[in-house]
Amino acid sequence: MGERVRPEEADLAHRLQRLVVRLSRELRWESAEVGVSSADAMVLFDLRRHPGSGVSDLAGMARIARSVISERVKRLEVAGLIERDAVERTDKRRIGLMVSADGHAALTRMARARRDRIAIRLATLSDDERRAIADAVDALDRLPEWRSTGELAAEAERQPSRPVIDFDLKTRVVGDPPPEVRQVLNGMTAPPPRG
Repeated sequence: MGERVRPEEADLAHRLQRLVVRLSRELRWESAEVGVSSADAMVLFDLRRHPGSGVSDLAGMARIARSVISERVKRLEVAGLIERDAVERTDKRRIGLMVSADGHAALTRMARARRDRIAIRLATLSDDERRAIADAVDALDRLPEWRSTGELAAEAERQPSRPVIDFDLKTRVVGDPPPEVRQVLNGMTAPPPRG
């Protein structure tokens, strides 16, 4: 961490940080709308990416105290969103956890709500602005320390054929949005040109 940062990189990092904080606040609302706190949603996300993890593993991923994760795990287990896996371990004290079917359904609802809300906003931008965002997301996604080992391995398998991004959000959003989102997207007009 002793590397010198140029002023333009520091400024860009600051702007990105502000945007991520604003986006994070908004995404917490979607978690609450599904009935899961944002903190509990993070446990679900981590378990989906790393099934079989225990409380200590989850605490390490979240970089918080084991006791805090233990409380979240209890809450999620009581809610039926996670369950213990059936893997036999040599250390009988260690319990592996996994996301339950109800937990996967909650994650799907959260992801859909988040995706749709962002897609509606992206639809108000010009094609060039959406391309710029896609390029920025691709660049950020290449930072290996932000990705799990599984994601890196999956990308390595997909590398030869890179998917083409469809920027016509009025006719197609990645995935199939619900009818009410499609209606909003179809009813939008192009934004006025920027002066």
